[in-house]
Amino acid sequence: MSAIERTDTGRRDEERTGPLSGGALRAAARTHRGAVRPDNQDAFVCRPDLGLFAVIDGMGGQQAGRRAAELAREALIAEGDPARGLVAASERICAAADTRPELHGMGCVASALHIAAGVARVAHVGDTRVYLAGAAGCEQLTRDHTVAASEQERLGLSHVLAWLLPGRNQVTRDLGARHAPGAAWIDQLEVPLEPSALFLLCSDGLPSAVGTDELFDRLRASRRAGSAPEELADDLIGRALQRGARDNVTAVVVRHEGEPAPSGRRAEEA
Repeated sequence: MSAIERTDTGRRDEERTGPLSGGALRAAARTHRGAVRPDNQDAFVCRPDLGLFAVIDGMGGQQAGRRAAELAREALIAEGDPARGLVAASERICAAADTRPELHGMGCVASALHIAAGVARVAHVGDTRVYLAGAAGCEQLTRDHTVAASEQERLGLSHVLAWLLPGRNQVTRDLGARHAPGAAWIDQLEVPLEPSALFLLCSDGLPSAVGTDELFDRLRASRRAGSAPEELADDLIGRALQRGARDNVTAVVVRHEGEPAPSGRRAEEA
């Protein structure tokens, strides 16, 4: 396992980890504050040894957003399970905000992936994303919890009309809000693994800068070429920065190199 490289006297303006491996999994992660933001409130989990991966985007101001993201990261690793980790993360964030006034209103959004026994399980809240490149092509596994996405689904709006909505990027679910007990507010799904399946977890800053069509092109090309996860992660972050990324950008790339799952199912999203 390679060390995480930090820049700017320990601030998480940029982090790089990988290549890492665990059994049939290879993974790498990259995060950067972008071309405009003064700091980086994103965080990630990249633990192929645990089969656990996540991207987290903090909210609520510099200190609060970064603390919320770190609390979520710690909870996910402690739980080792995507859905339980997100529930625990929300509870930890609420507890911290209750005891420290300067953290009041903090929160985060997150997408988490766990791979084991031939199945990939995803849990998701907010506008971070998980993509999958497989034999049938590329797809976005998660749905955005934003005003624009909600109105598109409710009213059948086109992407163009949804883009014109006021507050279109405002998230409608997050970790740190007061949720009912349980995990009903978390989207969960399962997909069977296949040889050379390629996953991308990213914060919203990446598709905002690069665009979904180009992301799909790069995912397809990387899967066909069998390129290393760190090559794709570097390429995607580089493209976002070249386009003047206005937000923090984070990418976690996971390649499955094992045998296909003998069977599997996809669970419906909540």
